[in-house]
Amino acid sequence: MKSFKLNIKLWSYLAAFLMVFTFAACDDDDNKGGTFDTASLETLITEAETLIETTEEGINAGDQKPGSKAELQSVIDWVRWKIDNAEAQADISDAAVKLQRYIDIYKANVVAVAMPWIQQENDTYIQISDNIKTVLGGAWTIELKCYIVDLNTKGYSNNLFAAEQMGPDSGFAARYFSDGKIQIVTGNSNWVDSGDQAGPGTMKSGEWMDVTMTSDGTHHELFINGAKVAEVDNTHLLAADAPFVIGNSPTWTDRVCNTLVKDFRVWNSVLDESTINANRTASFEGTESGLVCYFPLGSDLGSEFSDVSGNYTASIKGKVEWVAEPPVIVLDKAKLQEAIQELTDFKATIVEGDQDGDYPAGTIAYIDELLADANDALANEGRQSALDDKADALVAAIEVINSMLVADSDGILVDRDVASAIGLRITPNYTPQGDYTVEFNVKVKSFFGYGTGEFFNNGEYGIWVYGYTELTEENVLNTGRLWNFTNAGNGWQGPRAEAQSIKSGIWQHVAIVHDDAARTTTIYVDGVAKGVQEDIGAPNVSGWGEMWLGNGWGKMDGYIKDFRLWDVARDEADLDADIAGSEAGLNVYLPLDRVKGVKFADETGTYQAHMRGISWNVVED
Repeated sequence: MKSFKLNIKLWSYLAAFLMVFTFAACDDDDNKGGTFDTASLETLITEAETLIETTEEGINAGDQKPGSKAELQSVIDWVRWKIDNAEAQADISDAAVKLQRYIDIYKANVVAVAMPWIQQENDTYIQISDNIKTVLGGAWTIELKCYIVDLNTKGYSNNLFAAEQMGPDSGFAARYFSDGKIQIVTGNSNWVDSGDQAGPGTMKSGEWMDVTMTSDGTHHELFINGAKVAEVDNTHLLAADAPFVIGNSPTWTDRVCNTLVKDFRVWNSVLDESTINANRTASFEGTESGLVCYFPLGSDLGSEFSDVSGNYTASIKGKVEWVAEPPVIVLDKAKLQEAIQELTDFKATIVEGDQDGDYPAGTIAYIDELLADANDALANEGRQSALDDKADALVAAIEVINSMLVADSDGILVDRDVASAIGLRITPNYTPQGDYTVEFNVKVKSFFGYGTGEFFNNGEYGIWVYGYTELTEENVLNTGRLWNFTNAGNGWQGPRAEAQSIKSGIWQHVAIVHDDAARTTTIYVDGVAKGVQEDIGAPNVSGWGEMWLGNGWGKMDGYIKDFRLWDVARDEADLDADIAGSEAGLNVYLPLDRVKGVKFADETGTYQAHMRGISWNVVED
């Protein structure tokens, strides 16, 4: 019986405990959302709802950033749920802290006054969505304001806006150069530009300028600050595979500007000059008739955003920074100053001579050129990257000079595998206008990895050798062909040599001989005629500033020496003959059998040769 009584007492205690727990649980349920102090939290809710009601979202400075209202409303909704489901006063306090934090975020989430600064690095631009090309396939007008930080070019040009591609050559661009010249260029399987119509000084740095281009499909005009400065006639073939971008080319992406841009507009018609001039100071809502695309670009919207209409998007690529005003560039010149001093100290150690191991004659003059160029950059260059690149080049020049001491040489090496190897630059350019002979010795390292390589080129005539990019028996057997390409006024002509005319790993002699009276040009390999072009004149006078050995439009891979350019048609028996260097009709002569440093004169004293990233093929003892 005692044991039974103890169990009864135990159950009594358990029943009492369960009753207390149940009552407490019921009390907690009754407290949810009903008995806590929510006055401060309700005040915050009212403040948040008022902000949503009284502010506007948009893409202009001062607007709330798109999406910020929805974000704050979602927090309000959560807070109201929390009030209804709170289990303690601490939950109300936590909700108030969270809502206050998001109110502060909302107040700060205002579109800031800012403009995109497109900085001069490859692959940097603002890309507009491809649906803009539907408009660009018809008649159109593009308007843009730009503030050029500096006019310097990184690549061939600075493209303000472009949609251009190769193969076929198509699209268009508005591009300016370091002298302030600006062109429009259009493609329709060939490129046509407006030349020098808008000459040097048209574009200026350090001020806002209005740039407008119009196109009706065949006639294109360019306006600067409301005045027409250039025009070109050429049927516009839309670039099918390249996007439209601002601040660069979509294809040659080193043609990048250093500029701020704003007020980008595209109209679906050709605006006249008076309208273009009036638009410079007009305000736009984006709903105007004919205005199909409008990016004010006056506020920081991040890396991807829509235009006013919501129909087009812009994507920021590369180094683009949103800034409130044009930058004040503060340059660090210390690195270049140190490099100048290092090269100056090195120059003091140079003793020139003609014995093996000496510094070649002309080394000091070459260093003086480098120093003069560096000091000019120190005084006038506006880009930090260009100053630093110049400093690196000066320091590297010391190593290059030390690698080119006097010694016997078996020609020069243009190594295609070395990206910095360009070729031998010969100045000034010369184009024979009557009889001529070009001859040299060449040894190809390899035919693999390129379609064509060039032994010689002056822009209007030269010699290609054909290689291959895909390893097949057919491709290998088809290598070693030559073409003496010549523009003599009737398009590209010139004799060709059959496959296997040039072989790899051996020295061979190549010559082209033009007889102007007979109007023939013959190509020779090792003294044997391999091809002839009839009814051909002398090449057009080149517009290039130089001639090249080992490059031009395509780099060779191998060695070249004993280059001669004659103003006479040499007899077949006289090709590759021993010469003294003073023969009549010998215009350019570069034996390349003795190391002469980085920059040196040819044997006639008329021409300067410059080793651009290439090396001497020094004869080992």
